Amino acid sequence: MIAVPALAQSPQDRMFPDQANCYARIYAPEHLAAHPKQRVTEMRLSPDVQIAAPLLALHIEVTLRGTPGGAFEFYGYCENEGEATLYCAMEGDAGGFTLTPARSGAVLLTVSSLGMSFENDAGFVTLEHKKGDDRTFLLQPSPCQ
Repeated sequence: MIAVPALAQSPQDRMFPDQANCYARIYAPEHLAAHPKQRVTEMRLSPDVQIAAPLLALHIEVTLRGTPGGAFEFYGYCENEGEATLYCAMEGDAGGFTLTPARSGAVLLTVSSLGMSFENDAGFVTLEHKKGDDRTFLLQPSPCQ
């Protein structure tokens, strides 16, 4: 008999195996004091199971300091990109981001070269890929809300 290798899991299957995996990061005041140019104070990712496959839809919540309104919500629609990455395009041509698995079940969110733009009733904000302290975020597994 010839041993058949197990099928490799896609990035989506590794990070969101049953679409019940959520991730979050709430930055401590000490971290924010040491990074005064960082605007993101909280970020949460959760799958939206009401949106059908083949795309993975993620609901993203972000809280920014120094920004009118502070809280933003948006959706990203993700596809596997290579063997280890999900690329997520944001709704309404608002940029995108990648997700890659990290240690201890965490995920690394990296702002794409298109940036990540958010809008709320108070205005419009963009996180840029090449400047500022809001380019990558290590999000830990978190209970879904």
